[in-house]
Amino acid sequence: MIQFGYDVFSTPVSTFAPVTNVPVGPDYVVGPGDSFTMTLWGRVNAQYPVTVDRSGEVTLPEVGVLRVSGMAFAKLQDYLRHEFSRKYTDFKLAVTMGRLRTITVFVVGEAQMPGSYTVSSLSTVINALMAAGGPSKNGTLRKIRLSRSQKAPVSIDLYDFLLGGDKSGDMRLENGDTIYVPLIGPVVGVKGNVKRPAIYEMSGPMTLGEVLELSGGVTFAGWLQRVQVERVESNRRRIVVDFDISDKGGASAQREALGTVLRDGDVVQVFSVSTGEQNVVHLEGHVVRPGKYEMKPGMRLADLVYSHQVLQPQANLEYGEIVRLVEPDLHSVVIPFDVGKLLEGDESQNIELARFDTISIFRWDERAKRVVSISGAVYRPGEHRRTPDMCISDLIDMAGGLDPNAYLKTAELTRRHVSQSGMQTEKIDIDLEKALAGVPEHDVTLQDYDHMIVRTIPELEFGRTARISGEVRFPGTYPIYKGETLSSLVERAGGYTERAYLKGAVFTRESAKVVQQQRMDELIRRLEESAIVRADQAMSGALDKEGIESQQASLQARRELLAKLRAAKTDGRVVVRLAPLDELKGSRYDIELERGDGLVVPETPGIVNVVGEVFNPASLIYEDGRTVSYYLWRVGGATKEADEKQMSIIRADGSVVSMGQKRPRGVSWDSEYRQWSFRGSFMSAKLYPGDTIVVPMKMDKVPWLKVTKDITQILFQVAITAGVVLAL
Repeated sequence: MIQFGYDVFSTPVSTFAPVTNVPVGPDYVVGPGDSFTMTLWGRVNAQYPVTVDRSGEVTLPEVGVLRVSGMAFAKLQDYLRHEFSRKYTDFKLAVTMGRLRTITVFVVGEAQMPGSYTVSSLSTVINALMAAGGPSKNGTLRKIRLSRSQKAPVSIDLYDFLLGGDKSGDMRLENGDTIYVPLIGPVVGVKGNVKRPAIYEMSGPMTLGEVLELSGGVTFAGWLQRVQVERVESNRRRIVVDFDISDKGGASAQREALGTVLRDGDVVQVFSVSTGEQNVVHLEGHVVRPGKYEMKPGMRLADLVYSHQVLQPQANLEYGEIVRLVEPDLHSVVIPFDVGKLLEGDESQNIELARFDTISIFRWDERAKRVVSISGAVYRPGEHRRTPDMCISDLIDMAGGLDPNAYLKTAELTRRHVSQSGMQTEKIDIDLEKALAGVPEHDVTLQDYDHMIVRTIPELEFGRTARISGEVRFPGTYPIYKGETLSSLVERAGGYTERAYLKGAVFTRESAKVVQQQRMDELIRRLEESAIVRADQAMSGALDKEGIESQQASLQARRELLAKLRAAKTDGRVVVRLAPLDELKGSRYDIELERGDGLVVPETPGIVNVVGEVFNPASLIYEDGRTVSYYLWRVGGATKEADEKQMSIIRADGSVVSMGQKRPRGVSWDSEYRQWSFRGSFMSAKLYPGDTIVVPMKMDKVPWLKVTKDITQILFQVAITAGVVLAL
């Protein structure tokens, strides 16, 4: 809770600086520093601007020195007229105030910013308190004391101003006045359902009624039967006291409760009335206007559900329910009723309502639902409401009709027979053409939980396409039929161009991509398991810290390699070797196409790539008839880190030739590359445009120096141990 009244002084001080251009009241006391102007007219016309000097006097020509300090402004004009009448006759005089003096006052005690303040002579106690930031939270608002020289102090209660805007107790300041803010007096808190909850300062002993009046009174939602006062009793314990301030017990009891005197530190709480409505019933569910309705004497169900206009479309007319809270403990019971019979006027369903009743109307597919379902080649598959005498043709209409590609020769109806012993399933074959024609043997009447399956015309696949790009006359994506082959796709694309490089063709397949990715994942898993096992064995056999750190570094390197492998994705490439169309047709590479297949026919690249552990990995200009040894010589040969036994050639068509493959020696005809070749060493193998030579790094080198050091250390330890045994 906040303390009442202190937020008034929280606004910046400059906002409350008193103005000086307001009219001066008749009670204004003139003092040193004030300026005023005397205007005479009649038999004499003159104007005399004067300023009251420090002695409180003004000097007037032909009149002399006059003492005006301490004189009220209302008397000043009469006094000056009297003095001028000694010199002049038959004239009139008017006095107007000019610049007003400033005064110095002191604000001390429990103020936010105590100190000396220079303010206008028109300032009051409230103006000075505003300038000082007001009383602090420890300062009082009800007993502000104004001290003035040779006069009794005056007490000012700011609550008169804060609560009612009454400034009659606010006094105008004089030079040298002191405003003292004492410590705060007894306080009482008010919270809950009152109009102005806060902490209030009591000016003296106050009753419960007076404190509630300070807080603006109880709101409309306040519960008068229980107003609670929290109190600390004798600085020992905290207690609560409840009061009934309603007129239920009579006027005298009410006056007695409101007349209870409160103590310092009491907290008054006014609770709210119960949030639950007492005279309501609820209508909810599948209705047009759900919500709360007034419970009237003798009210029945038909007063709320009186026609079909109350319900939303497709309401469940067979079942509704009333959830009733039975007094005195308000436990719930469910009372079912037939919505359809109620709307037909059946009085047995027109149940008398009680307060707190909740009437629920359901949708047709909720609560005791009667449904059938359909799937397959229809526009709106799913569950649908089963109506009396509903047939298969009706269900198809409710599902939006058949898809144009629906198979009309036969469909399947699955019927479920539910009994206490379980459920049995029956399959019924339906001729859709006859069912839609209304033939009773096929347009059968449906039962609850029936499920209809409408099939699509067999082997109908519209999304079956393959793409071809590169050096063909008409690249693009082509719809394909089941059984179409690769040569047919090339032929439909207009055949190869003159720049086509058939040996470098790239053929990809989605199903192969899935299989390759699965195998890649399995390989990574095995490598990861093997790396962990080897690392554990190696670290357990390490003899010193250096060995453990070396094995940890090796394990980290393997993990980084596996992470790179895991990030790599397969492309689903399948090795095919294209040939001219007349040779490709009917060959083993004239494979049957699948959905999503892709063929890229590149231009002749004219280069050979050499990668891996060579002195200068590069792409070299292709030279006809050159072998592996020639291209390795061109890049400087293999480095000492190279594993020459694992070198391989990746052909442009994706096939691989490795050093480890055994090749019989001699001369033979290569039917795939259409040339004679000399079989023998790997280094004599010929390369073709787009081929790549791969020279890998040695992965498992033996650290001979480290091993020698370890063996020496072990033998030295064994020798020491043997010497000790012999000595014993």
